Amino acid sequence: MRTITCRCDAEIDVDLAESVDLDADAAVRAAMADGSFLTTACPRCGASLRPELELRVGMRSAGLDALVVPELERLSVYRGKKTAPKGAEIIIGYAELFERVRMLRDGMDPSATEIVKYVLLGKAEESEPDSDIGVRYHGFDGDRLEFHVLGLKSGQTGVVRLPRETYDRVKKDLGAAMKRPPFDTVFSGPYRSIKKLGFLEAASG
Repeated sequence: MRTITCRCDAEIDVDLAESVDLDADAAVRAAMADGSFLTTACPRCGASLRPELELRVGMRSAGLDALVVPELERLSVYRGKKTAPKGAEIIIGYAELFERVRMLRDGMDPSATEIVKYVLLGKAEESEPDSDIGVRYHGFDGDRLEFHVLGLKSGQTGVVRLPRETYDRVKKDLGAAMKRPPFDTVFSGPYRSIKKLGFLEAASG
């Protein structure tokens, strides 16, 4: 049991262990995939809360061993002040955790999917260069892969659907691609996401 504090200062006990085995808990795995995990209502003011608490997540069948840290610790991860246990990777924020679980649910390789996201991000930034854009894997729509593009000027979420063959081509070349810039940087260290490229570009500029 852990305690969180609402904006109204009410303290709420949340039933969450320090670690979760997704192979052993199908209900938690499903809640993460649909984004409902750890959503609770404040008993005092009724506000819907989705706290981000540090969590060790494992799924041995899919090769997952990750320390999930709150989004507020993103800069600490980038600067190397927040590290993962030996052999584990870092996932920042529950949105990234939920995305990863959807990838594993669908049998997607996270590294290959991250490269596809990088290509989609580049295209989105070309059309809206002044927006802070993000791309997330959402799942399958029939036989096509669905990605959501966030941060568009219109305030709406863009939806991009790609044929499975696009991902298959990336996966086939994955070993070589991971050794080339910028992916050699993306996949170095415990945090392996295209999101850190923006920070590194700003730091070098």
